Amino acid sequence: LGWQVRFEQLHIDGAALEVRRDAQGRFFVAGIEIRSSAAEHSDSGGSGTDWLLAQREVAVRNGRVRWIDEQRGATALELSAVDLVLRNGLARHELRIDATPPAEVGQRFTLQGDFRQPLLVARSDWRRWSGTAYAELPHTDAGALRQWLPALPVEVPAGMGALRLWAEIADGQPRSVQADVALRDVQLRFPGRAQALALQRVQGRISAERQGRTLRIAAQDLTFASGT
Repeated sequence: LGWQVRFEQLHIDGAALEVRRDAQGRFFVAGIEIRSSAAEHSDSGGSGTDWLLAQREVAVRNGRVRWIDEQRGATALELSAVDLVLRNGLARHELRIDATPPAEVGQRFTLQGDFRQPLLVARSDWRRWSGTAYAELPHTDAGALRQWLPALPVEVPAGMGALRLWAEIADGQPRSVQADVALRDVQLRFPGRAQALALQRVQGRISAERQGRTLRIAAQDLTFASGT
């Protein structure tokens, strides 16, 4: 009925992909631009993304991903043993990624997303998606990881331990973020402060929510021990 080939499941084994964000914020997968607006789509970009997001299930097993972020000027991040599952419905997209980073960054981690889109927009118009995103890092070096993370209200130059993070997304933008942290040997740098705060350990839940131009930060069951 859609006048195109659609699969119940598309299975890919051992794929190696380069994912890149250029200085202008455009995303490329294997050299193909992933565009956000149906009006901007080219035959090699948007139509291919729409087709992929129309497949009921896409599974990638034992893949490799090289993430290059030219906008942040970060070094390339090499991920191995990448398992990805993408399930698509009429207006819903569910995504799960399990991947292993370099040993100096941390252990194998999980990313999940559950997103909905308006019915009358192109599937690839991800700037219209809303939903939740989740990340679980059972053991990571926060200092090594921070160059690939989006800007946070509080900078974490150092810290070893576990992180779990939930984000509410509205129209492609994070509306609120909640994180469970259990870190040791931590350094925190607050806005407007040149010197970092050193802590032996910090544990608890931290949340941030943006309302217009106001950013609200809260903590729950937060405990810490100073470095002195």
